[in-house]
Amino acid sequence: MLPTELLNQAFFIHSLATDPSSVLPPNKSLLAMMADAPTAPKQSALHARVERVVHQAFWDEALKSLSSPLPTIQLPRLKLLYGDLRDALVSLFPPDHPVLVTLAAPLSPTSSPLHSTLSLLKEVLISLRQRCAPVRDPDIDALLANIDTSPPSGSLAAVIVSILRDLIALTDVLKRDLSSSLLGVMSEAQLADVIRRQACTRERELTLHPSMWQSKQNIQNLWTSWLGSESSWTARLLRALTSPTPVACDPDVSHTHPNHLPPHFFFTHATLLYLQNYLQALVITASLKALVKLPSSPQDMTSRIWTLLKAEIDQDSTANNKADGIDESTKLVHLADEVIRAQRLYSSPNPTLEPQTENALRSAVDRTLRLRDPVFALLQARLVRAIGDQTQIYCNVDMSCDLTDRITHVAPETMRTGRTVSPPRADTPSSSASNSYTSRRGTPRDSGCATVKGFEDEVLVHAIGEVLDKLVGVVQWVNIVWGDVISASPGSSSFT
Repeated sequence: MLPTELLNQAFFIHSLATDPSSVLPPNKSLLAMMADAPTAPKQSALHARVERVVHQAFWDEALKSLSSPLPTIQLPRLKLLYGDLRDALVSLFPPDHPVLVTLAAPLSPTSSPLHSTLSLLKEVLISLRQRCAPVRDPDIDALLANIDTSPPSGSLAAVIVSILRDLIALTDVLKRDLSSSLLGVMSEAQLADVIRRQACTRERELTLHPSMWQSKQNIQNLWTSWLGSESSWTARLLRALTSPTPVACDPDVSHTHPNHLPPHFFFTHATLLYLQNYLQALVITASLKALVKLPSSPQDMTSRIWTLLKAEIDQDSTANNKADGIDESTKLVHLADEVIRAQRLYSSPNPTLEPQTENALRSAVDRTLRLRDPVFALLQARLVRAIGDQTQIYCNVDMSCDLTDRITHVAPETMRTGRTVSPPRADTPSSSASNSYTSRRGTPRDSGCATVKGFEDEVLVHAIGEVLDKLVGVVQWVNIVWGDVISASPGSSSFT
């Protein structure tokens, strides 16, 4: 596995990209958060001392190699230094800029590689001066002055090493300047788009890391194995979410886990765990409502049961970000009491239940919580079918296009429900690419599932909208990040 700190950073960027409200402070925008981001903690004295020793050793070794009179020794070391310099400059120049092209090209044979290097460094500094903030001109001019002084041949290696060291250090300052200036002119939507692109790129890089899932081909194989005979991967995902076994997605966990997801879901795994419990709670609520033999079920009962179950889910999600199903030991008695309370309240003229009737209700509640009840299975099938149909409508992404085009996908203008989606305003985040999984947070979509039999209560209709909103977000995000891999896998020519 990768270092925890690196994964935490990637998960944080993922949250900013897909659900910023979950990580932003109240009443704060992305721009405000980025502008007020805390600086890195100050290094300890020991850390700083070790870092200085390591850096000094690196540059001492470079000086020793460049001080050799033999070009065969100088050239390999110069090539490595060119690579280091290019890595430092890559975010400051366009990809096809002559400076980056030259630094990446093979070194030309020469009898005086140090003089050639000095000329190249001068070109780099002149190009950098054209792009840097005016306040940085004196720093670059000082480095140019060192080159123009025409040092003696004997000290040429020392001058080159000194310039390279100062130049690489200067690039860090220039990058901060560039970030600050770009941040100042960006709109909220533009910044959100940048964060989404960064999150997409970072997630692919980390997932394909040798310590994770290693290669695109391996990920394709795992996807194909997981998909099995299903023709629709959204249907396969819903099957995983309706399993009583919690979903898992971990490179250290055996893929023989009965409900293991492919690597494509590594960064959305926490959301899927939450949705798995959420769907289970929805069906449990509808099943318990059906236990009360009344002409019409009381809205109060449904709301009270849903409140109990949702509080349990939210508590588990906040505490450990893990889902192990509804906690039977803590909720069984409370839920049974709610069902019996409703039956008593609406049983007239005698509100007292016979002991056998009460015991039968408690047994039915126990059966439902253990997911063995036929009514549970029936209601779950109805709900999953309705959510699956709606998910396919909202997630029509062309996965054959490249990552940039997938990011700029927008939702269809007309949904199956017949409602027309209003065109987004240019000055709002909803006008930005792939905003369909971020702009709706806190405002559940009109699910189109309000007529699912057994889920007619208003509280359940609203909850289904929340489920659909989150599920659509996951499906769209996976399509955006991994669309090319999914479409290249056998049996996955489209996301459906």
